[in-house]
Amino acid sequence: MVSPRLPLVRRDQQILQASAELFLERGFHNVRLEDIGAAVGITAPAIYRHFANKDEILVTLFDQAMDHLLLLVHEAGPDADPHAALDALVTAQVDFALTDRQVVSVYAREARSLEGTWRRHVSRRHREQVDRWCAALSACISGRTDAELHSAAHACIGMTLSVAQWPKEARQTPGLRDMLTAMVHGAIAALDDEPQ
Repeated sequence: MVSPRLPLVRRDQQILQASAELFLERGFHNVRLEDIGAAVGITAPAIYRHFANKDEILVTLFDQAMDHLLLLVHEAGPDADPHAALDALVTAQVDFALTDRQVVSVYAREARSLEGTWRRHVSRRHREQVDRWCAALSACISGRTDAELHSAAHACIGMTLSVAQWPKEARQTPGLRDMLTAMVHGAIAALDDEPQ
């Protein structure tokens, strides 16, 4: 089981930032602890004071990103309007994709690099996000099976996270945030049509 981490200190953040840049540039398996240490100005053995290994660095990057995403989503109470809750989820997902692009890119490329407990931990966090989408969609859309809602959740998440892989000029489109938000809402509206 992955143990909960204590609050991160400044050096932890430096290691994480350098690691994210190196993983994105070279790929997880092509980055050594010596490379990360050199980027931060410490030795590779000094990294062990902060992280157990390179896998923990990668998982911590993913955990931070997921925690950021969850902070962007306004927790809806039991009496909250389900459409407002879904709208908040769409907005948070789009904002996350546009602001955490580096980690989203690393996740898309490197999540499969993890093994064992680390991989299960990241998979569990991803499932939590998909389940959140399924619950929000289910509260707003009737007549769709659980399987259809599950596929729709993946489609909405995938549509937003794909921004990380777009060429720079596409990411600089004026009004991109609003356009992407409208496109996700359009996909959801299409789902609300009568099932074929």
